[in-house]
Amino acid sequence: MADEKTPSPRGSSAPEQDKQPESLEEIKLRGRPIRTWALGIGAVGLAISAAFGGLQKAPAEVPDVQPGTAIAAGQFEVTVDRVVAVKDLDPVFKPDPGGALLVVVAKIKVTDDRGDFPDSSLLQLVDVPGIPAGERPLGIANMRDNTTNPMLQPEQPEQVIYVWKLPKATEVPSEVKLEVEKTTLEKESKLTHNRIWLTEGVAGKLTVKVKNNLKARR
Repeated sequence: MADEKTPSPRGSSAPEQDKQPESLEEIKLRGRPIRTWALGIGAVGLAISAAFGGLQKAPAEVPDVQPGTAIAAGQFEVTVDRVVAVKDLDPVFKPDPGGALLVVVAKIKVTDDRGDFPDSSLLQLVDVPGIPAGERPLGIANMRDNTTNPMLQPEQPEQVIYVWKLPKATEVPSEVKLEVEKTTLEKESKLTHNRIWLTEGVAGKLTVKVKNNLKARR
């Protein structure tokens, strides 16, 4: 028939009609399936991300709490009550000449079923003028009986003081920032049956007004 088109012979260079691919796998880029390229790019992205810490778990945000709020800190539950500047706590704690003492009063409870001593790093001062970063307290004591480095018993909260030296009695901060250390139970010794608690980070941070008891004594 006149309107019939003569089919192109095999091997002819005549353009073929557009054909939609059945899937993305049929589309090729420089001779490789696009899925293969995508996987390769993804692998490079993961490698770069890992090199710069992109795969690391983001640190948990440390909550800001108010004084008087109980902070779950692993082995201990800590409730910071107040911070006081005093001339001395003779005969237990004494400042350097011309200095004073900064006292943090906190209620501390052992959450474990075994008694233990609260570590000197359980409470830490942050950016207090005159006190170096990471400075351990001069001492720790139980307010009830003045026992230093007290052993606390399970589920029996005690008022405990952490005492730092202030180098100058004339330079008492109006407020201080505190961090409460968090611990987790790592393991129990098979020989001594002591439990090993490891520092995990900061359980809570707070800002506390300082009551200056030095003024009343002048």
